[in-house]
Amino acid sequence: MKTTNLAQALAIDSQLRLPGSAGRLLKQIRDIEHVAPIFRDAGLIKAVKRPSVINLAVSGIASHSCIHRALGGFIYVSAAVRTDLLIQENKISTTGTDSVSELDDIDFEAQRKRLDLVEMRHCYALVERLIIQDAAPNLILIDTPLFIGRDMIPLKRNVRHWAEYEKTRDAIEGFWQKHRKDLFPWNPDGPVLTSILAERFSAIVSIARQDLRTVDGRKHLLLSDGFSPESASGLSGLEERLMGIGDTRFINGILGSFTRTIAFRMTENRSRMEPAGEVDYGVIGFHFRSARGGQIQMAQMAGEESDWDSALLDAVATRLMVLDMQSQRKAMPLPQLLSRQQLNILEKFAAYYRQGLNEALRNNDVESTWLTGLDEGFE
Repeated sequence: MKTTNLAQALAIDSQLRLPGSAGRLLKQIRDIEHVAPIFRDAGLIKAVKRPSVINLAVSGIASHSCIHRALGGFIYVSAAVRTDLLIQENKISTTGTDSVSELDDIDFEAQRKRLDLVEMRHCYALVERLIIQDAAPNLILIDTPLFIGRDMIPLKRNVRHWAEYEKTRDAIEGFWQKHRKDLFPWNPDGPVLTSILAERFSAIVSIARQDLRTVDGRKHLLLSDGFSPESASGLSGLEERLMGIGDTRFINGILGSFTRTIAFRMTENRSRMEPAGEVDYGVIGFHFRSARGGQIQMAQMAGEESDWDSALLDAVATRLMVLDMQSQRKAMPLPQLLSRQQLNILEKFAAYYRQGLNEALRNNDVESTWLTGLDEGFE
């Protein structure tokens, strides 16, 4: 019986398939080069001016959680750190820092999703502390979503996960009811609270594949951000070209250095976010890229089309881009990067906490503490 080893099979297969793969990739590149100018002319992709002098007060919040096995179960440590920066005539100085943390044991049920909710509460707690200080900056950045998406909402039968969700929903609702008046756009002089999320291209890619010549196709766009209806005719017939291009390749192909997408509504289907009463005030977003080789990120802010225009959105995008830093192939605004560096201690602290827990149980310290003085009440 004739046999072929794996190396020979792969060599033969690569020679047979190489021309086809190369041809498909070249076609996708040509398709992107064809649609990119059309998107730019229609106002779907926007160049943002790079400022020469920067004056900005900004606070960046980063959050993180880690889980360790301990005594047949799990413990977790979760924290968020806020770093305040002042930029005057391009000179950067740190003006303050704050943090919040918690650690405890946790069971196996939806650990990561529960800690995502904990991180959201931590971010909001630090934002609230900053606002109460009455020294709010121009821009406040968080690295969690502004509101709870449908994918974060658990089934009610998952008791502990549901309890964490309700606690977080109530915390977010209470924050917006108390402090909405302090934030932009409801307070024209207030700080802009912005959520920075890596990638998440589905929204803008889905919009790009709509028939933007129709009212229904444009319903997600912020028309106040400069959409050009007269150029929408050039978008017809692009569906077939876009179908063969993956989301990541598409968005990377049309976004260059110091560019952003047109802003879009994230609340067209409000049932997808909680707390619903606060989401009703609106949530908008746009993607941006500060450098051609940099990571694309999404900015998420509160408000509706009537609250924002191109000039305001460009101002936010400019600030985000000048703060953008590349660290280990991940993009992050400078104040959040500084905050994230402080969070590197969590892994070591979790290990230290686990060691202390093991020793306390081994030495019976915990039981002894609980039982101390128990007999005194019977004397």
